[in-house]
This record gives sequence, structure tokens and C-alpha cells, in this order.
Amino acid sequence: MNIQQDSKMPRVAIDTRSLRSGPPGVSTYVSQLLKHLPWIDCLDSVRPTNNLLWNCVRVPIEQLRSRWQVFHAPSYTCPLIGFCPVVMTVHDICYLVHPEWYPYQKDIFRIFYYRTSLQRADRILVPSHFSLNEIKRLFPALKKRIRKIPMGVSSYFSPDQDLAEEISEKMNLPSQFILHVGDFHARRNLLLLSRVAKIVGLPLVLVGRPLEPGSVSESSLQLSNISKRSLKGIYSAASVFVYPSLYEGFGLPVLEAMACGVPVVASNRASLPEVCGKAAVLVEPDEEELVVGIEQAFHNRSHLIQRGLKQALQFSWKDTAEATLEVYRELSG
Repeated sequence: MNIQQDSKMPRVAIDTRSLRSGPPGVSTYVSQLLKHLPWIDCLDSVRPTNNLLWNCVRVPIEQLRSRWQVFHAPSYTCPLIGFCPVVMTVHDICYLVHPEWYPYQKDIFRIFYYRTSLQRADRILVPSHFSLNEIKRLFPALKKRIRKIPMGVSSYFSPDQDLAEEISEKMNLPSQFILHVGDFHARRNLLLLSRVAKIVGLPLVLVGRPLEPGSVSESSLQLSNISKRSLKGIYSAASVFVYPSLYEGFGLPVLEAMACGVPVVASNRASLPEVCGKAAVLVEPDEEELVVGIEQAFHNRSHLIQRGLKQALQFSWKDTAEATLEVYRELSG
């Protein structure tokens, strides 16, 4: 159900460039905010192509025209100049604490812009206690500006055996397989997952975009640019979902897998324990523990599926939107 606009709603705009060009997690986040807060203004343009110029020239010009009370920058960077308060979402700060795992361009100017954006934003939204504590540790002066607002999982994701069979036949998926969903890069630990899949004797299916060469094994089945419907079918067809990531600000695919009735094995690092709760097998991201974790997931399959379905219900995009709206109101009041 949408949160309807009334006379007390602040005038808000959000950067919607991610709906056109990703990344997938940010795109999902923005699309779900707009679904529940459909009265928000959308700001999207291909020019200027430079992100700094877009934020610091295009956004202020549009703000002067439209008289927004709040501008929401949903992904790491924001306008450094402007005439209204800025809300910025920071999913994690891997680019600062583990730059060797950050899959995007990370020259000195980009990192400077990320840091300056953090200090400019009037409110900083984070999806987990983990990300909140990471920012507080490096930027203690920003503590009062940070708000933790978890992401949600769409009700669209649910167990669907008929769709699983249809998509399995269409994509020629194995009858049993290990699944991982998320872009391919070093911190996702996919080379380790490939070795573990060979040890347990199951094919590995990877869904995502390749961001770093050499981050995945050629022996895996790699699927990119698939539809939401196909993704639901792949989730529902999987034997087990394994997420051995070394660093995550939230880990949305874990919840989507749980919502589709798939047992989950995840690393015990970063935000994953708080997102998974007691609904997943949590292990050290090493070969031996992952093998044991997958065996446990098969042994306790029914129990994990039921726990996962309940865990996913605790994360609602409507709750995310309502909490975000409160931040908008806080800044516009």
C-alpha cells in the first residue's frame, strides 16, 4: 500500500539515475521508495555525465526551479552546494576500510568526494548497525546525523515451484545447484565458493554482473541481465543459497532467497549476522566451514526454510519508506 501524500508532506526529490543504470541494489532501493512514496519528484538526466558536476551543478539548478524542501541522494555521493537539506544513503564504507575489495573506480578524487559527501549530508541513512558503527568509528562527529533504516524484501519474492520448473527448463538449469546472487567481485568470495561447490559435488549458478576480471571461476554457470520474474524462478529452483561475502552493508539477496523458500548459508562477517538472525547457517568464510555449512543446510532444510520465511517477513519496504519519510519531515519541519 502506498503512503499517500497529504498537505503536510514535504516536497522531496530523489536521484533516480540508478533506475536506468544500476547498481541493482541501489535500483531496487530507489524503486521501492518510489513505489511507497509515489509523490516524490524524480530527478534523472544523462547530462552532465560526470557525477560530481551532476550533483553540484544540475541538482542545485533544478532545486532553484522546483523549490524542494529535501533532496535524497541514494548512493554514497551528494550535492556539496545547494539550498535545501540533503539526505544521503550510505550502504557501506568499503571504499574506505577495505579499498582492495571495492569494485569501482577508487582514485584519490573519488574517495575525497565520498568523504566530503558524508560530511556535507544533513542526514545519513544506513541499512544496518554494522554500517552505522563503521561510520561512527571513522567519523565520530557525524554520529547525530546517522539514522539506521533497514532495507526490505518485496512481497513478490515467495516460493513458486511452478515458476521454478518453468525457468529451470527455459534456462537449462541443473536439477540441484548452489546459488549466489550479486555482482561478481573480490569481496563476494566467489572463487572460494567455486572450490566449495566442487567439493560438495554440486553445480554453481551465479546471477549478477561481472565487475572484476578473475573474480569468478569459468566452471560456474553465470547469468546476467535477467528479469525479476526469472530471478524469482531461479531462487525458487535453488537447492541452497550461499553468500560467503567478506563485507556487506546489508545483503539484500539473502532475504530474497529466504522469502523464496531457499535455505541460506552465509558468512558470519559484517552485517550478515544481523540480517540473517537465526534463520541461516552462519560460518567463517573458509573452505572447511562452508562445506560443513552446506551439509548442515541440506540436513536441516525444512527447519531453515521455515525460519527463513519468518525472517524475511520482518523486513518490509513499507517500513523502510515510512522511516525515511520521518527523516524527510525532520529536515523540512
